[in-house]
Amino acid sequence: MMRLKLELFGPVRAWRGGQEMALGSAQRRALLAILALKANQVITRSELIDAVWGEKAPASASGSIYTYVSSLRSALDPERTHGGAAEVLTSSGPGYCLRVDAESIDVVRFERLRERARLCQRANDFPGALAALESALSLGEDEPLAGLPGPYAAAQRERLRELRLELVERRAKIMLDMGEHQQVLAELRPFAAEHRMRDGLQSLHLLALYRCGYRDEGVQLFERLRADTVDELGIEPGSELTLRYEQIKADDPALWRGLANASRTSAAVQPPSAADDAGSFVGRSCELRSLRSALSGLATGRGTSVLLEGEPGIGKSALISAGLATATGCTVAVAGADELTRHVPLQVLLDRLDVTTNSADPRRSAVAREIRRLSLDEPPGIAAAVDLVVGLVGTLCRERPLVLVLDDLQWADDAGLELWRRLAADCAGSPLVLIGVCRPVPGRHRLNDLRRELAAGGTLVHVLKPLPDAEVRDLVAALTGAEPGPALLELTRTAAGNPLLVREIIRALAGNEAPEPAAPGARPAIPPAVLEVIGRWLGILSAAAAEVLRWAALLDRYFTRGELAAALGRPADELDDVLSEVVALGLVVRARGKLTMRHPAVREALYARTPAAIRLALHRQLAEALAEADAPVESVAFHLLAAPLPVDRWQCEWLTREIYPLAARSPLSAMRLLRRVNTATTVPAALREGFAIATARTTLWLERDLAAGAGMLATRTKDAAVVAEMRWLLAYARLVCGDVDLAAKGIKEALRDPAIPANWRGMHEALLSRTRVGWWPVCTSAPDQPVAPIPAQRTTPGLSTVDAFWLGRWEACLTELTQRLHGGPTLVKHTLGRPTALRRLSGVAAVIAAHRGRADDARAHLMSVWSLAPAGEFGADGTDFILAANALLAELQGQPELALSLLSSMLEVEDPVVCPWMPDLVRLAIDLGEHDRAKLATLLCERTPDQETAALRCRALLDADPVAALTAAARARESGNRFGEAQAMEDAAKLFADDGKPVKAEAALHAALNAYAELGAVLDAERAERRIRPEHHRTRR
Repeated sequence: MMRLKLELFGPVRAWRGGQEMALGSAQRRALLAILALKANQVITRSELIDAVWGEKAPASASGSIYTYVSSLRSALDPERTHGGAAEVLTSSGPGYCLRVDAESIDVVRFERLRERARLCQRANDFPGALAALESALSLGEDEPLAGLPGPYAAAQRERLRELRLELVERRAKIMLDMGEHQQVLAELRPFAAEHRMRDGLQSLHLLALYRCGYRDEGVQLFERLRADTVDELGIEPGSELTLRYEQIKADDPALWRGLANASRTSAAVQPPSAADDAGSFVGRSCELRSLRSALSGLATGRGTSVLLEGEPGIGKSALISAGLATATGCTVAVAGADELTRHVPLQVLLDRLDVTTNSADPRRSAVAREIRRLSLDEPPGIAAAVDLVVGLVGTLCRERPLVLVLDDLQWADDAGLELWRRLAADCAGSPLVLIGVCRPVPGRHRLNDLRRELAAGGTLVHVLKPLPDAEVRDLVAALTGAEPGPALLELTRTAAGNPLLVREIIRALAGNEAPEPAAPGARPAIPPAVLEVIGRWLGILSAAAAEVLRWAALLDRYFTRGELAAALGRPADELDDVLSEVVALGLVVRARGKLTMRHPAVREALYARTPAAIRLALHRQLAEALAEADAPVESVAFHLLAAPLPVDRWQCEWLTREIYPLAARSPLSAMRLLRRVNTATTVPAALREGFAIATARTTLWLERDLAAGAGMLATRTKDAAVVAEMRWLLAYARLVCGDVDLAAKGIKEALRDPAIPANWRGMHEALLSRTRVGWWPVCTSAPDQPVAPIPAQRTTPGLSTVDAFWLGRWEACLTELTQRLHGGPTLVKHTLGRPTALRRLSGVAAVIAAHRGRADDARAHLMSVWSLAPAGEFGADGTDFILAANALLAELQGQPELALSLLSSMLEVEDPVVCPWMPDLVRLAIDLGEHDRAKLATLLCERTPDQETAALRCRALLDADPVAALTAAARARESGNRFGEAQAMEDAAKLFADDGKPVKAEAALHAALNAYAELGAVLDAERAERRIRPEHHRTRR
């Protein structure tokens, strides 16, 4: 039977032996096109109905499908006898299958030519790529599926148009690199006129105009395009097109170097060339030895299987290049899979091994013909094809040793993975080296099963980690040819040890010096050119992953899965797969009990890609979305502060509800938002007084000057209680500053006011007594000076603040502080009646903020105790919490010696209250080699009654006994001490890891991290991971 030929570009047509088949109506042609685009696959009748009619299918649709199939069978298979079995358009269960040679369909040939062009480009075979692109474009010259009705045809028509435009752009890029700009300009003009919003196409058009001498026309064209884009889409043109315009305006020499986007170079730092890159390989000594050892075994007929795994840009290809540099006497074949080739079984490896029907080697062409006869859609066909290729490879490597490299193994099809598994199992006895290269993949990915099987079978698996700082320094020096300065090292540190990102940063600087940091200790701003390069590098991501990362970049540096879900407006469980993808790629990691983007440079690049005006609107939108999702008030405040837009009604209402909880958790954020609303003109008059009162109370709490604000409110308000409170706060502030006379004068004026409420009169009298007798009640008054009674202080029912802290009920502690701040009389009574309790509450809030990684807020809480001298017993006045908070801040700043010194000052106090802090002292002392101090702290806990848990933790650390640490964790759990349990489990994890028991260490660490996550103890979570997984931890600044 003569071969059937199908044309889907233009009107759908079918030919056999040079004679066109009569296909009938548009619906019949649409049905044939659907079957052809899924040739050799069974399509159910319901799928065909949906494809032809969509939601508007008539009641007779099923019968119509049957009629269309019958008539198409007659047209396509005219030699079929009546009642005979169909051979071309067959029935299979509830559906139909068009059985034809895929090469007979023009769309299939078009897509295969497109892939051939990609492979040629990858191999730097640009003439071959150009020939394939031209053949594909000639095939796809006409409108695809012209005149066909139905949703499926419409979708495929749009897809094929997009592919054709992509090929036009790829061909233009190659021709521009070959200097054919005159021809490119002539050919691109009609496409550019038709597709004005396509940035890539317009960028190439601008480049062709510039190279042909039409510089001014290019500038004017961009300006027209920009105006059209803003008018139609409301956004600026993309970064690629904008950069091209800026290069043209500057007459950048880079416009004559292919499509390079580098700026002019200077003598400061020379950007690396390809040759430079080859000579700038650093690190990976263990992996490099492994590769070279595998290659050396080929000479003795011994093969090896190697698997290299690592995030994009981590240096897998560079490692292979360095390893193969010394390979001699063997054939090296390098193949690369991608998302397209995984749909064609074995195609990648067959192409690279030249297993094609037109191969010059008769053995390869014979195998190719055998494989073409097999059905690769079924397991028996795949197994037979794999057997054929394994046999061929065995023959080839016996003739000459073979090194076979397969890049992006994660994209390989199932048949390709099975072939790789078979070759790996057999290579030990043959002169064959297999090098598989892959990115990390989510846990359920099929590659993980193969990875485990390969490792069990002897494959050498190397997981490439980020380069340490010393090797990054060596890489920068090699790329620039000079010793890097501090600013450049700080800038490259944002790459988080990723060699490709380091190279791109150096390349984008293009000879310019790295910017100096804005302030001591701050990281320098990443230059826009660097962000642009990194933005292009992110093109490796799937659309879903790119969307998630764009939103993640807008969130606070450390964010939760729930916050990300709220930002995207989706249920959290819908994000699991895409989060698994970005976590597997190493772009997002768990840190401080939350999620964070591992590379600061990537986060900033994604953030910068969103125009500033849109960023402001998105931050404002995120604030409302997170508030709706009951996110922490600190997260909502972060977005409100990031969007300095006019204060609106929603912001006022939210701040009215949440200002006091926010002040307890993030006092600096609260003060910044209060300053904003107090100066805004859009705040409703009814809310202004409430904000002014909140400002005065929070200012008092932070021990700042509130004279102006409180005084103005006292003269403006008509509420006698508010007047009295503001006068009291003002007098108190003056007293704190040491101006006793002025404070007394203000109090007496208030007492002369007949409108002062009775409760405030008593509180003013109590404060006046302080001006006469000294400060807090520990200062004894003279017997002849009467002291006004202090109003009774409300006691907190249930647990004390300290008990609540150690039991892990941190929100209860902050809620108590919220209540103090929210109630004016309550705050005053607390200040007057129990100053030691006030001091302790401030210390507890500071410790909680430090544990949660909010250093600025911890310092703000500590400000509220600086003016309160210690009074009473050590534990009662909160001095232990204040010392502990400062020690935590010292650790956060990388000063463990200072932290140890602060905690050691508690050793002088003979009080059980210091014992819970001693395990931290022992941990620090052991890390710093201060074993005598560690022993002293341990003995203090062991000699103090009712301190068994703390004593056990100290002894476990001192004796390196993980079982004792687990016992301490159990004791803490029994007593309800959630925080102590988490800390003890962290100790156990560290001690198990040091004892060479990684499984037990991971189990204990997992328990500790879960508890820290519940508490929001991000500082502790990060410390735990740093202690137990040092190879996974890199400083995230």
